[in-house]
Amino acid sequence: MKALTNKQKKELKENKLAILNKIFESVKENQKALVQGLIEQACFMYVQLKELNEIIEKNGAVENFKQGKQQFTREQPAMKTYNSMIKNYNTTIKQLSEFLPPGNSIPLDDEFERYKRARNK
Repeated sequence: MKALTNKQKKELKENKLAILNKIFESVKENQKALVQGLIEQACFMYVQLKELNEIIEKNGAVENFKQGKQQFTREQPAMKTYNSMIKNYNTTIKQLSEFLPPGNSIPLDDEFERYKRARNK
């Protein structure tokens, strides 16, 4: 697995942005600016999570670290960032879902969500 190219990142972000904008197109006018900001942050995090996922898949969740004479195994820096960002992403998606009318929800069945479910089995 290789890192995402800038073109791939842009396409992922644009696709996610289009999906979320469609879902939230009926939001009240006085809430649109707030929702748009959350959508943009969610799209940014989505792309970053995809890239971090590629790095973790390639390099593993832990690494051997050597500093001077000391050598030990530690959590991969990408894994730390991934764990922090996935929490923020989930919080942002939850905040966005609160702007939907009752009975509606954000469809989570995208490539990233399928990967997370398969990974947790």
